[in-house]
Amino acid sequence: MNVTSEKRPSPIRQRLYRGVDGLLAPWRGVDDGPAPVVLSPAALALFRQMSPADRAHSLRVYRWLLDHGYEQDELLRAGLLHDCGKAAARLAVWQRTLKVALKKLAPGRWRRLSSPTAPGSWRYPFYVLADHARIGGEWAAAAGCSELACWLIVHHESDFADDNDPRYDLLWALQQADASS
Repeated sequence: MNVTSEKRPSPIRQRLYRGVDGLLAPWRGVDDGPAPVVLSPAALALFRQMSPADRAHSLRVYRWLLDHGYEQDELLRAGLLHDCGKAAARLAVWQRTLKVALKKLAPGRWRRLSSPTAPGSWRYPFYVLADHARIGGEWAAAAGCSELACWLIVHHESDFADDNDPRYDLLWALQQADASS
């Protein structure tokens, strides 16, 4: 199916859905089914450190990739682990929502709020939200994930666009899956 022809929910509706999903996630079970099959024991430990809402989201990303014909192991691993860096801090739904709002409406304030700070600072969760891709890529590398999977994790929120880079199509797929899930 052509991804551009799919009807996607509005960003506001999608954020509301994710917010409600995040609020309900602690009371819902998450079926980690495919994760142990796709991930090494060390990578699976990273996956299981993620919040229930982030694990559920990552499993939706994984399913989207499969449903759209993507079967590359490294892409599927990146799909499951792309948000693992968020486990560096306890993140509340309101903090995640504020990130989306500030990035859109007041990017300068978001940059100041999410600038590097020490763990324990009230701003640390915002720093983690802003830098989770890099953190996750480092953790995935330490867990033995391939260079490609780590690169995809690090760049999953970037504007990287090089049609000549063979990784670009995989990154595009991960970004589409992330945005649709």
